[in-house]
Amino acid sequence: MPSILSERIAALRKERGLTQEQLGRMTGVSSQAVGKWEKGGAPDVELLPVLSRQLGVTIDALFGLDGGEQINVEDAVRRWMLTVPRGQRIDQLCRLVWLAAGPLMSSKPEDVMDISGYENCCEYEDMEDNVAVHWLRRTRIAMEDGTILGIRANDMSFVSVWPEPKTGWKSFLEENDRYRKLFSVLAMPDCLELLEYLHTRPRLDHRRYTPGVIAKAMGMDVAEAETLMNALAELGVLSKIDLETENGMLHAYLLCEDEALVPLLYFARWFITGGGAFLDAPYRKSPMLRD
Repeated sequence: MPSILSERIAALRKERGLTQEQLGRMTGVSSQAVGKWEKGGAPDVELLPVLSRQLGVTIDALFGLDGGEQINVEDAVRRWMLTVPRGQRIDQLCRLVWLAAGPLMSSKPEDVMDISGYENCCEYEDMEDNVAVHWLRRTRIAMEDGTILGIRANDMSFVSVWPEPKTGWKSFLEENDRYRKLFSVLAMPDCLELLEYLHTRPRLDHRRYTPGVIAKAMGMDVAEAETLMNALAELGVLSKIDLETENGMLHAYLLCEDEALVPLLYFARWFITGGGAFLDAPYRKSPMLRD
């Protein structure tokens, strides 16, 4: 029959997204040994410090008690991350952040909300005036010291944590005219399609494109392609160099930033699409932008 120790080992292992095999590797035993622990067996005494360190708790906590030595959480997280297969680390880190966000909304341990669960799909369908509307399963936590935004779903998930600077966010934003220029360029015909095309190309270092290459690939006029690429270069999205050829001067463009487009477009979708809800928390009362 499982003991308190067995139940705690099983619960802590599952909370951290570990298999019995992974926990076994972390503690130097087989997965079968971990299975025996969770069914009622007990680890050797000398393994308790190792087990508590790898699970990120105190030895007392393994037995369901409070107190004990303090665990270096940063070290425990680093050690745990090294046990996660490389192809799963980003996903597991995201889940870990959601798990850690639960205590933000409670002052007592017994009231901690578990927000680590994931839905199957990041969208859900509702009917408005007999028309199907798709909403995002948004999770939003807005507190006085910062904001957390994200989606918890198996098909698409992310978490964005924004601790508020002491002086507020406003001073870290660009001037509105700069944003207006960006949005006006993005609104130009074929601009988004051009960016999408560049982001679907192989990520080879320093690959540059001429307007003629882009025009041919996208079925557009060369002059139109150069106009768009110049506009993006002025914003710093593309970099531009002059190439002197036997036929004269030629311009070539390099995509400077290829990680930001997806978050930018998804947050734009977030901004214009409803759904989700604020989690129960000590809600923020002050404005998001301070004067």
